Parts: sequence; structure tokens; C-alpha cells
Amino acid sequence: MNIRTKIPLFTSIIVFITIVAVTVFSVWEYQKKTLESIETYKKEQTDIIKRQLKDNVNSAYKMLDKAWRKISSSYHKRSVKIEEFPPELRYAVKNIEQITFGDAGYIWINEVNPPYTVIMHPVKPEMNGTVQVFYIQDTKQNVYEAFADVINKNGGAGFLEYDYYKPGTNERIPKLSYIKLFKPLGWVIGTGVYIDYIDKMVEQKTAELRSQTEKIITVVIIFGVILIAVASLGLYFFGKSISDSVASVRQKLFEMARGHIVSAEETERKDELGDMNKSLNELIKGIKRYAEFAQEIGKGNIDAGFKPLSTDDKLGNSLLDMRNSIKKASEEERKRRIENERRNKANEGYAMFAELVRKGNRDIYELSYDIIDNLVSFLDVNQGGIFLLNDEEKESFLELTASVAYGRRKFREKRISLGEGLIGACAYEKKKIYMDNVPDNYTEIRSGLGTANPKSILILPLLTENNLVGVIELASLKDIDDFDIEFTEKVSETIAASLFAAKINAKTRRLEDEYNKLVSERDTFAENLIEKEKEIKRFKRIINDMKENKSILSSRQ
Repeated sequence: MNIRTKIPLFTSIIVFITIVAVTVFSVWEYQKKTLESIETYKKEQTDIIKRQLKDNVNSAYKMLDKAWRKISSSYHKRSVKIEEFPPELRYAVKNIEQITFGDAGYIWINEVNPPYTVIMHPVKPEMNGTVQVFYIQDTKQNVYEAFADVINKNGGAGFLEYDYYKPGTNERIPKLSYIKLFKPLGWVIGTGVYIDYIDKMVEQKTAELRSQTEKIITVVIIFGVILIAVASLGLYFFGKSISDSVASVRQKLFEMARGHIVSAEETERKDELGDMNKSLNELIKGIKRYAEFAQEIGKGNIDAGFKPLSTDDKLGNSLLDMRNSIKKASEEERKRRIENERRNKANEGYAMFAELVRKGNRDIYELSYDIIDNLVSFLDVNQGGIFLLNDEEKESFLELTASVAYGRRKFREKRISLGEGLIGACAYEKKKIYMDNVPDNYTEIRSGLGTANPKSILILPLLTENNLVGVIELASLKDIDDFDIEFTEKVSETIAASLFAAKINAKTRRLEDEYNKLVSERDTFAENLIEKEKEIKRFKRIINDMKENKSILSSRQ
């Protein structure tokens, strides 16, 4: 085998082995890191779910504990029927019943001791106050007994995985539950979430990985075959050039062996062989970049820099497509996390305002301040005010009953006619008004909140059964987002009902006082008449006595 054949053959073998080795290593490293990333993703999702479950149960626990503290000294009867509970405890259980989250997420309550009576189940209220038996799959243990075992083994709280029927289906779905003991009543507070979607997402990502890996291998094989064919053809002619050069060198060596002096030749080559080496080096560098990029992606650095070898580099473009897919999944996860956080915040806000209006102050001005102070703080805005409709005079008007600015209570008197300015327009039309990019001094002239220059203003009518109760006005130095606007609209119904009830109660008390005053005046007047009548009778007796005495004197004369 001459050198003309050896060079392309051996070089092709070396190139092929190098490509295969680097490709196998890169694909193996990429697959390994991606699988590790998927496992990490699965663990992170499970941890997030566990934290959410604990937060929801702890919120319910706090509500129950708060109610228990109010009734612990007087409530000695133990009942499993909600309607027999004291009002405070019944209200707390009803509030817990309203808590929802995620996909079919809810909170239930059952007894920790046999027969494990269900106290409250929001999805199946027919279970309330009954004993339920549901055996965990492939066991003979009731799931409620398993809850008690977890609590006893883990110091009052813990997680339990089991299969349960998902609402709306007849199929058992993997479920993860968190249960916690409320010791004063011997109750188990629990919640759970179906985790089958995590396995589905992992399976989907694994399938995508397998598909991408197969594509990468196919592209590399095709790329390698083409490269080897081109290299072999080029090396054949290159080998011929080398063999001619070798023949020349051999001739010169022969001449030197005979003692002849030959001229020196440049040893640095700048021909086709140099170009081939340069191309091979570029290829090796490119494959190295593939491996480094895959390693960075495996570490979670999805913003790592990478540039394909060319616009037609299928392997490089496939890696970029993979990174974009991971980025998209990460962004979707971030949005879902924000949505869950907002939903949890809204649930906490609904519970807070429900509790606030439930124990609301009898004085309508103090109740108005409690509401607007908590609303301004919860929404993190700068100013807020409540205007209530005063319809007891000839012309109805809106009266400022409470206002808060920059965390401080403002004591101001302000009357606004219906249709006057933004507040009057909102009350007249019974429609929401939201403005951003408010001009300078616009608030002072139109909004009724003083001289501040907020960036956005939200004005909402307080309606109960489409009857106007008043208006809420909020102002912020930043934009009020859609979530906060939607929350304020929903909670305004509860606020309107509470303020309307307080207004009716105040009016009722005023009428009672007027009535009692009139009754007192009537009784006093009746007593005076009786005294006058007695006095008249006494004077009549005196007159009669005088007449009788006069008659006696006349007869004696």
C-alpha cells in the first residue's frame, strides 16, 4: 500500500473516529445533563406543591385557631355537625370551605380518632357529619386511618401519597396530601393536589429529549459521512502531491547519501494539506463548542452564548431550538408561579375583608376607615377614600366618611353632588373609572383626594343589588394592575353590603332614639295633665266647702 492510498485511508479513519468519539461524548453528556435537569425539575415542582399545600393548610389552621380562642372557655360540647357549632367556629369552617386553589384543590376537615367522621368536605357536602371508608389501593387501610397514622408518626403533621378519584372522573389519580392536627378539637385539616400532570410533563420532556437526541445523531452521521467522502477525495489528490514531494525528497536523500549537496526546502506548507488541517481544526472546535453548550444547558445556564458553524448547521440550530424550548418552559413556569401567588394573595384578601366586615364597627365612620385603611395597605397604593351616599336631605349627595393618605388617616369633610367630577360621574353612571398618566393638578381639581399627583386613579361604585351605597377612590404613584382592579371589584360587593347594613343600623338606632324621646315626652305630658286634674278637683272641693260654710253662716244669722 503506497502513501497515496495510506494518507486518505488513515486520515479518513482518524477523522471518523474523532467525530464519533466527540459526538458520542457530546450526546451522552447532553442527555445526562438534561435528564438530571428533568429530575431536578420534577423535584422542584414537587417541593413547590408541598409548600403550597402547607401554606393553604396553615392558613386554614390559623382561621380555626382564631375562632377557637374566642370560644374555648365556653364551648364544651363536641359536635360533628356544622350547624351545631358556635357562630365563630361555624363561620371559620365556612371560610375554610371557600378556599380553593390550582386544579380542583380544596381543604377538608375530619376527626383524627375513630370512626374518623368527616366534619367538612367542600366538594361533597353530603359527606359532612358522616363516617366514610375509602381504602387505599392494594391495601386494607382506610385513607382517614392513614391520615391519623401520618399525624401520630410525624408529630402532628405530614404528607401522604395515595390514589384517589379526581372530581369529574371515575379513575384513580395519584394524589399528594398534607394533613395537620388541630389538637383542641381533635380535627385533621387536610388538602391535596393531583400530581399526575407532573409525570406527564416529565414523560413529554423525556420524549422530546429522545427525539432531539435521535435528530442530533442522524445529523452528525450524515455530516460525518459527507465530510469523510469529501476528505477522502481531496486527500487522494493531496496524497498524489505528497507522494511526488516524497519522491523528490527521496531523490534528494539518495543524492545526500551519495554525499551530494542539495538545496534546502521550506518545511512550512501552505497548500491543500494545510487547508485540510485548518478545516479539520475548525470542525473539532465546532464539535467542542457543541459539547460546552450542552454542558451549560445541563447546568441551567439557558442564556449561554452559542453561535452555529453556519446558517445551514443543523446540529447547531437544533441545539438553539432546544434552548428556546427550555426557555419557553421556564417562562411558562414563572407565569404559573406568579398566577398561584396572586391567587393565594386574593384568597387571603377575601378572607381578611370577610372577617373585617363580619366583626365590623357599629360606627359607620370607623367602619369606613377600617375598610379603606386595609384596602390601601393590601393593594399597596398611596391614597384612598370612601364616599357614602347621603339621601336623607332634599338633594342626595356623596359624603366623605373616611380617607387615608400615605399611611395616615385624614380627617376631612367633603360633599360631592351626583354627577360632579369623577366621583360624581362614577356614582351617577354606576360604572368603574380607571385613569393612568394623570395630568398635574388633575387630582386636586377632579378626584377629591387633595393635591397629590398620582400616576393612576381607580374609582369604583359601591353597589348592592344595583343600588348605590357609595364610591371608593384609590390613587397610586404607580399603575394599578388588572389583578388588583379585579380584586377590588369583587371585594367591593362585600364592602357595599357591609356599609349598607351599617348605614341601616345607624338610621335604625337614630329612629329608636327619636321614638324613645317622643314616648318620654308623651308620658311627661300625661303626668302633668293628671296633676292639673287633681289640682282642679282640689280647688273645686275648696270652693264647695266655702259655699257650704257661707250657707251655714247665713242660716245662723
